[in-house]
Amino acid sequence: MEIKNRKLFKELVKKLTLELLDEESLEEISTTAGVDGYSTPKAFGKMKKKKKKNLEKQTGYKFVSEALEEKDLKQIQKLIKVVVGDIIRDIWLKRNAWNK
Repeated sequence: MEIKNRKLFKELVKKLTLELLDEESLEEISTTAGVDGYSTPKAFGKMKKKKKKNLEKQTGYKFVSEALEEKDLKQIQKLIKVVVGDIIRDIWLKRNAWNK
């Protein structure tokens, strides 16, 4: 069957799906839609200093502040400008090459 348009494609998908369902004859389908979410009320809360120290001792790792400082934001902005500038330059060069 040759696919020339969207209608023929949909018909082909429907036909193949029906063939697969007939061959395998599914008896049961399950989803996770009926499952309740996890109950973790303190998952994203603040941790007490004592608990933090205990965890650091037990694991050997230290907690890190992930907040971005102003200098980090400026460096990220600078990098984005450079990359976007390179992309625009490349597009301009390719566009000019196509017009020749």
